[in-house]
Amino acid sequence: MTQPESESSSQDGIELSESNISNFENKLSPSAAAILKFVKAFEEGGQLNVFSADAEFKKLRKMVISYRGSLHSLLKQRLEEVVSLGGVSIITQNDVFQEIVNLWEKNTSNLTRSELPFLEHALKNPRLSLKELSEQSGLSYPQSRRAQKRLTDSGVLKIGGMLNPNLLGLDRVLIILENPSLVLSGPYIQKSLYVDGSPSIVFMVANIPCERTAELIDVVRSLRAESSNASVWRLSAGTPRFDSTYFDPQNGWVLDLLHFRLMLRTGGDSLTLSEIPAPSSALNPARFTGAEVRVMDALIEKLDRTAGDIVKTTNLSESSAFRKRSLLLKEQIILPRARVSIPQLGDRVISLFETDIAGDIQPGFSKLPLTYQSQIQNLENPKEKRVLLSAALPTGSGRDMIRIMKEEISKIHSYSVHSVAAGIGTTTKVSSMFDRKDKTWKWDTSRYFDAVSYEVMRNVASESEIPLDLA
Repeated sequence: MTQPESESSSQDGIELSESNISNFENKLSPSAAAILKFVKAFEEGGQLNVFSADAEFKKLRKMVISYRGSLHSLLKQRLEEVVSLGGVSIITQNDVFQEIVNLWEKNTSNLTRSELPFLEHALKNPRLSLKELSEQSGLSYPQSRRAQKRLTDSGVLKIGGMLNPNLLGLDRVLIILENPSLVLSGPYIQKSLYVDGSPSIVFMVANIPCERTAELIDVVRSLRAESSNASVWRLSAGTPRFDSTYFDPQNGWVLDLLHFRLMLRTGGDSLTLSEIPAPSSALNPARFTGAEVRVMDALIEKLDRTAGDIVKTTNLSESSAFRKRSLLLKEQIILPRARVSIPQLGDRVISLFETDIAGDIQPGFSKLPLTYQSQIQNLENPKEKRVLLSAALPTGSGRDMIRIMKEEISKIHSYSVHSVAAGIGTTTKVSSMFDRKDKTWKWDTSRYFDAVSYEVMRNVASESEIPLDLA
């Protein structure tokens, strides 16, 4: 990371004093001391000059600005505690940076009484205005405004857009591979989840042109020689949910395993799964201009972009950007979608249930902090349907949750539940995959789908940024 330099002499007081130096400060490397100076300067509203702001520098700045309280004071206290244990010879830049990440993640995950209901309702209905969200969550407008700012500044809440497949001639599919030696990669693959163990499983979500669904099925069939099982399902948009039952202001996020076990015993109404409607190829995006597909990409990234923000990424005029933004949202070509990421909810669990057991699972599942529920339908056997449930849990609690589910669910039921070890999340660029000249989606299986070694893709997948919402 680029080391910061002072912009003015007003920051001279940040320099370490020779006569009044703490034990831990003697152990800091020069670059580690520079990070500490950076934190203090930005907390006090100062400015720092850097030769180049790399990704790590930007992340550090974001953590300092979004931290509630004094990160600098707590960081100094923490370093002093560690050095007092003895045996420490040097504290490097990376040591300090990682401790800042740990402190920031704990601080960011510790939500206030106003942030909890605001987050729940923002995830439930991201279409609502701030005034409407304040009314729904029972908060005053100023409380809602502060909650929204803190949640968005810290990255906990992000309101983005989601393509409406039915209006774009796209089919959302889920590919499941068991014990694969090869997996798929390419611009149409949106998300991938990796389950380690026996069997190893890969879940891949793709948005593909609906008239090409049969060709994708053929691609998946070709992978059966490289895996113990390969199937492809149509995936509904599903619903993400937030619940604060297992949040305690003192202890943070802790899964109450006894309560969860008892909730699994309450049972629930049997679920009836309808057909997932296949999108119509007649509604393909032939009527969209090149400017409009560029605006789509901008809104997917961040829904509340102003016309001025869109201009910077699309090179459109401000009036044109405003009109096209309004059109895409009004006609629901881009649907609002809230994404929530709470750092201390680091474990991911994904499960598939038949309808006769999914209703019994729902009461307990609905109490988990972050969940996503969807429906899948086998494209080769449409009568075969499943309920897909995934959850983000307090770090370290995933295995215990799975153990309890296996103890409480009768072995006569057909279901599977897995701990997700790593994942990849990307977004298909409409502007790069829609051919305006031919008025159709680009498609060439040999060009847009690569069969890549499982080991290679598993190593590339992130163990900390695992997608939860598969839509």
